[in-house]
Amino acid sequence: MFKKSTHMTIKYTKNDNGDFVCPDCGIIKKRQNSMHYHMKKHMEELKHVCQECKKGFLQKQTLDLHMKSKHSELIDDSEKKFKCPFDNCEFIALTKGNCIIHCLRSHCQEEIKQIMEVSKETKTISCTSCEKTFSSSCGFYYHAKGCVQFKDEDKLEMLQEIL
Repeated sequence: MFKKSTHMTIKYTKNDNGDFVCPDCGIIKKRQNSMHYHMKKHMEELKHVCQECKKGFLQKQTLDLHMKSKHSELIDDSEKKFKCPFDNCEFIALTKGNCIIHCLRSHCQEEIKQIMEVSKETKTISCTSCEKTFSSSCGFYYHAKGCVQFKDEDKLEMLQEIL
């Protein structure tokens, strides 16, 4: 375990490619927020520890996801996974968010097409319903659950099972 720091000043260095380099261990991260999170691991006590492999985590939800993916045999089956509520679909996800995104991508394509606009120049995705813009498709799909309109009541009921 790492010791907790009372004052956290994080100083980043960059390599020639503009990537962030950890001054403690040399790991390279492309994004500043990823490096910030990584550096916090060096500076804080990792309070959430896996009882099976002793790996430490800053957040309980990260430990929970680790348990589901690495030690699923130790978890009650009802907590393990999120199953797609649509008939004849075998999709199972470790997180509710991934199951929601799957349902929207796979089972609600027609409704999503009505509000999704992809810029060929910037590769960003816009929601035509509320005009918000996203740099990732996952961000857009997760957002879309609040903007998409369903004419088919059965689809809406299926989605409400996981929302």
